[in-house]
Amino acid sequence: MTLSIAPDAFERWYTAFTKPAGRSRWTRADLLIVGLVGIGSVNNALKPTTGLLCDVVPSLAVALVVTAGFLWRRQAPLAVTVLTLAGLVLDGARTPVFLALFSLARFQPRHRAAVITAAGVLSVPLKALLPGRPGESLTNDLLTAAFYAFFPVVCGLGARAYEHSIVALREERERRVAQTRAEERVRLAREMHDVLGHRIAIIAMHAGALEFVPGVKPESRRVARAIGDTARAGLRDLRQVLGALRDGDDSVIAGHCLSDLEKLVAEARSSGLPVTFATNVFGPVPPEIALTAYRTVQESLTNVVKHAPEARTEVRVSTAEGRLETMVRNDPSPVPARRIAVAGDGFGMIGLRERLLLLGGDFHAGPTDGGGWRVVTSVPLDNPAASP
Repeated sequence: MTLSIAPDAFERWYTAFTKPAGRSRWTRADLLIVGLVGIGSVNNALKPTTGLLCDVVPSLAVALVVTAGFLWRRQAPLAVTVLTLAGLVLDGARTPVFLALFSLARFQPRHRAAVITAAGVLSVPLKALLPGRPGESLTNDLLTAAFYAFFPVVCGLGARAYEHSIVALREERERRVAQTRAEERVRLAREMHDVLGHRIAIIAMHAGALEFVPGVKPESRRVARAIGDTARAGLRDLRQVLGALRDGDDSVIAGHCLSDLEKLVAEARSSGLPVTFATNVFGPVPPEIALTAYRTVQESLTNVVKHAPEARTEVRVSTAEGRLETMVRNDPSPVPARRIAVAGDGFGMIGLRERLLLLGGDFHAGPTDGGGWRVVTSVPLDNPAASP
C-alpha cells in the first residue's frame, strides 16, 4: 500500500497563509494578527480601563505601541510578550497577551515559552491590587489567567508541530520524486543502450570488416574507415550521455571543447564535404559554452551533409566583446541532395535554439542571398548559467 503524501487542501491553505504578503517581509498571518491586536487594543482603550491608565488618550497610545510591536512577533516574540504584559498592566488589554503567548510558543524554544507563560499567569492576579477592581474575585482572575496562558501556548506548540510535519512531508515528497526520476533515467538509459548501442556497434563492425574485404577500392576502404571511426565515436558519446542520464549529472557530458572542432571538421572532410575552418578565440571559455559551440558546428555540418552534399562550407569560431560567436555557412549544393529520412528530423536546431536561450545567447538560422544556408550563434562568456 502506497502512502499518499500529496498536499491536502489545509496544507495548501496554510502554506499560502504563511507566505509573504506582496513584496513585504511580513506574512499574511502577521498582518492578520496585527489587525486582530489593533482591533482588540483600540476597543479596550475606548472602554473604561481596568489598568493603571484612566484616560482614553494614554490607553490609545499604549494600544498603538503594542499593535506596532506585533510586526516583529516572529523576530522577537519574547520582547513582544513582555510588551503586551506591560500593556496588560497599563490598560488591561488581554487579547494582545493571548496572541503574544501564541507567537512565543510558535517561534521560541519550549522552555522559554513555559517560563514566560508562568510569569504571565502570576502577573494577572496582581491586577486585583489595581484601582477599579474592588468587586473582582482573585479566583476568577486566576482561572482567566490560566485560560489565557494555557490555550494560546497549546495552539502555538500545535502550529509549530504541524509546520514541522509539513517540512517532513515536503522532504519525503522531494525524495520520492528524485527516486522516481532516477529510476526513470536508469530505465531510459538501459533502453537506449540496448537499442542504439547494439545498432551502432553493428555499424562499426560491418564498416571494419569492409576495410579488409579483398578487391575493395581504396576510396571505398577510406569511406568504410570513416564510417567505423564515426560509429565508434558515436558509441563513446552515447556512453557519456547514458552515464549522465543514469547519474543525473549533466557535467559529465561536457567532454567536448573547442579544440575538438578540428577533429569534427576533419570527419566532415572525410565524408567528401569541402570545409574550411578558422578560429580566433582568446581567453578561457566555460565548458557549457564550449560544448554548445561544438554542438552547433556538429549539427550544422550534419545538416549540410544531408541537405547540401559537396557544398563548400565555412566554419568560424571567434570571441568578440565578451561573447563567443559561431558561424557555419554553406553554398548551394553542386549535386542533388540525397534526402535521408531520420526519426525526429528537425529537432536538432530546436534543441540548439533552446540551449542558446538558456545560456542567454542569440541564435539565427536561415538562407543566404546566394541560395545557401547560414547558422550564427552568440553567447555571453560571463553568463552565470554557464559556470561549471
